Amino acid sequence: MNRRVIIIGTDGLRPDCIDLSRMPTYAALIREGALFSSFHSSYPSETRVSMTTLTTGTLPGRHGVVGNLMVIPGFRHDGFLQTGDDRDLLAYKCAMSEPFILDPTLGDRLGAHGLKLAVAASSSPGASLLWNLNHPEQVINPSSIYESEQLQQLHKELGAVPAELSHIRRERALWATRALTEVHLQNPANGAMVLWLSEPDSAQHDYGLGSPENLEALELIDGCVAEVLRAIDEKGLRDEVDLFLISDHGHSTIQAQGSLQEHVRKACDELELAQRFVAAGHYVYAAPQEAVTPSLQETASLIDWVQQQPWCERVYVGSSDLCDLPGVLPMEQLVGPITHRRAPLFAVQPIWSGEQNEYGVPGTTLSLTSSSMLRASHGTANPYDRHAFCLAVGSSFRQGFISDVPCGIQDIAPTVCWLVGLRDETGFDGRVLSEAFKLE
Repeated sequence: MNRRVIIIGTDGLRPDCIDLSRMPTYAALIREGALFSSFHSSYPSETRVSMTTLTTGTLPGRHGVVGNLMVIPGFRHDGFLQTGDDRDLLAYKCAMSEPFILDPTLGDRLGAHGLKLAVAASSSPGASLLWNLNHPEQVINPSSIYESEQLQQLHKELGAVPAELSHIRRERALWATRALTEVHLQNPANGAMVLWLSEPDSAQHDYGLGSPENLEALELIDGCVAEVLRAIDEKGLRDEVDLFLISDHGHSTIQAQGSLQEHVRKACDELELAQRFVAAGHYVYAAPQEAVTPSLQETASLIDWVQQQPWCERVYVGSSDLCDLPGVLPMEQLVGPITHRRAPLFAVQPIWSGEQNEYGVPGTTLSLTSSSMLRASHGTANPYDRHAFCLAVGSSFRQGFISDVPCGIQDIAPTVCWLVGLRDETGFDGRVLSEAFKLE
């Protein structure tokens, strides 16, 4: 029998940071379901890259969303595209004459078969929209109506998000949960549904891993999951719904080292290079405004400078012309085979360690940020950033089962397609997580 699937995402939840004494709903579901202990994010371990990998089942080298902040020559005056901004995402196709997401999403695949992907999320408008970019009317986010009259009416019915009275984003999470249970769950055409919560990511950024605010966020997300379960039972849907409880990435405590853009400017001054480079996140690109692109010699000089810095562990290069440089590795090891022109010149992996923070949580990164406010962050290839959570619960899955078979967020879309009955779908980088299926 074809199933309906609900994906509940908790942004930035590290599996080893789950506190079952504070999360009774998670504790019960872990006993009931199939836990994937070797589940990992894609690279970079950033939210909007992860959303796109989750919904396409392909890696960034193919789907084209390579960072939270991207540099795409020809887009706007400076080439910078902020993937958290829904206006940038909605403007891209018209401006560039190509789709922003280069592979079909779950919404596209389900829509071709008369089903829908419905999203309710407390994350940024852009992150929410990436799940179903071609069908924004199916995405409910408190910060945007995506130019949809239908969503404008839904927002009126749901009401405004109350003011936040705590240090965490409680009211946004409760609003999104209500949007799922009161709107999306009612529609049988919604073959797959997503509830995406921006906690505990937000609390971890602001207050640190293991902080009292982080623990409060864990209790919040546990309560939101409990609300979803209650709604499923009240509507008599338990026998037709399978659940995925997932996170998109982990987190590390950070020691700020200054932004990569600041370091690139300094390097260009010291090496007497023209300012033909820009940085975004952990990536370095050719500056899109410059008429002359950097030469291989200039790029090699900049890479050598970066490799000598005390915060640099490794450099990954996007061009085969740079692969012979000492100490570099191909970027395809991080993002998969690259089939588009959005790859940067190179990516920087900062040094990390298992050092504990003040709350006893291991994992510290020499982070490439100039922010003095961030207590923890993510985006690198270190195991603390990339280890994510995944639990499957429902009549399709084995009970009390733990799988240590390596898997990742690219495996969610093909598995969802299989569960809802779209078993001829192809073109994924991921696979169906069949090892957790209930034995016939």
